[in-house]
Amino acid sequence: MSDLHGLLRALYDIRIQKAAMDKAEKQLLGELKSLVDPEFDKAPDEPIAEGGLVLARISGTSRVISADLLLERGVSPDVIASATKTTPYYQYRVKEAK
Repeated sequence: MSDLHGLLRALYDIRIQKAAMDKAEKQLLGELKSLVDPEFDKAPDEPIAEGGLVLARISGTSRVISADLLLERGVSPDVIASATKTTPYYQYRVKEAK
C-alpha cells in the first residue's frame, strides 16, 4: 500500500476542485437563467445559439416518496417495505487530519 498516501491526496485534491467547480457552476447558472429564461418562456422549444454554442432548456420532474407521509395516510408498513428498493453502498470520505 505504498501508493495509499498519493491516492488519498489525489482524491482529496480532486474533491476540493470539484466542490469549487460545482460552486462556480451554480453561480454561473444563476446568472445565465436570468438572461435566458425570458427567451425560453417565449419559445420553450427553441434553443438559443450564441458564439458557436447552443443552449437548450430541458424540463423534467423529480419525485420523492416519503414513507412517513404514506404511513400517515394509512398505507400499510408491509406495503411500503415491499415497494421500497434498498441498495447498500459504501461512501468514501477523505479530509485533512487536524
